[in-house]
Amino acid sequence: MFRKLIAAGAALTLAGLAGQAHAASHNRDTFIREQDRNADGKVSKDEFSAGRAQEFARMDANHDGGLTREEYVEDFKTRLAAKLPTLPAERREEQRVREMRQVEVRFGILDSDKSGKITPPEFDHSGWMMFARHDTNKDGAVGADDPIPKDDD
Repeated sequence: MFRKLIAAGAALTLAGLAGQAHAASHNRDTFIREQDRNADGKVSKDEFSAGRAQEFARMDANHDGGLTREEYVEDFKTRLAAKLPTLPAERREEQRVREMRQVEVRFGILDSDKSGKITPPEFDHSGWMMFARHDTNKDGAVGADDPIPKDDD
């Protein structure tokens, strides 16, 4: 149940957000499109690791090695502001409210040691969970040859 709650919350808020680097998408094809740095149609562990490090560094506005709630939420607000205009006008406010609630929940989950900051290992953990989820053939890369799990249909 807890895993499904995390997955549902993250899916609502992470999928399709704009930005240089992207959160690790729950959708395999979106994951590949957003994380494939060398455009070869696959995401290697090295590519993914470099993307996660870039994303963390970009979000860490004060460069202290941890993401505060303010840094995490402000970064999300910026990405959300870019996404909302792509939605029908009548859905924008409801979506904004829903996603802003979820970003608070997500911060609390990612800050697993409850220190008030998301550390690089805490940040990486969620991303690597998505990498492992998509690397269904266990070859160390995510590509179109990785069968999509039945629960992702």
